[in-house]
Amino acid sequence: MHLYTYDVFIAKETTHIYKSLKLNKMKTNKLLLTAATMVLMLFVTNVANAQDPFKDLKKNPAVATFRVPDIVDFVTVYLSNPDDELRGSIAPEWQKYLKNEKLSKGVTFTVDKNNGYVRYDRVDKKTNEKSYVEYCYWNCADGLHKLFAENVGITINDKPVFTEFSGLYIYVYDNATQKLYMFDQDLLGLGEETHGMVTFSLPRTGKDIEVTYANGSKKKLTWNGNGFSFNGKGFTPKSK
Repeated sequence: MHLYTYDVFIAKETTHIYKSLKLNKMKTNKLLLTAATMVLMLFVTNVANAQDPFKDLKKNPAVATFRVPDIVDFVTVYLSNPDDELRGSIAPEWQKYLKNEKLSKGVTFTVDKNNGYVRYDRVDKKTNEKSYVEYCYWNCADGLHKLFAENVGITINDKPVFTEFSGLYIYVYDNATQKLYMFDQDLLGLGEETHGMVTFSLPRTGKDIEVTYANGSKKKLTWNGNGFSFNGKGFTPKSK
């Protein structure tokens, strides 16, 4: 009887020791896994920071903050707080479009969500003035950012007229922080004539931006994955 009791005691103690060793091993494995995960996260973060081509730009205040977007999100946020006459006239028309309401006379929108492209057109038949604004975006090769562009053009009798609104504006969107930043368009490297003698055409399909000079010659801003190349030189948006 005592021997049986002793055997049972030994068996219970052996089981207890086994369970304790197994539990300690599980705890050790969990600690090792947690430590490895932390090291991996730190490594990934450091690599991402080292490879971020826009880290200098993002030291500037963000223009806006909003969820991971499609082209309609981009345009809606961009026009939500217009700060000039041109965008102030487009914003209410865009809201009408979103609500499926009748647009003002001479106003049309082309919205291609699949290709990430929106175009606004306004025609004044009395003056034969035509205004157009294009919007599109690119997914960057780094997987961390998007580039959003606005292109403003005005013609009278089908000839370009250059105003303070004319030109190309490009913004960088950070997927992680959901913030939108603007950069200096002078960094496109097109020269001073960008502000008065050049028109642009954003891609509804494809990725390159067409540049048309006053003499009729054409060139391209060629998409390079995180920005554009022009005249053989690479370009990535950054702060001034």
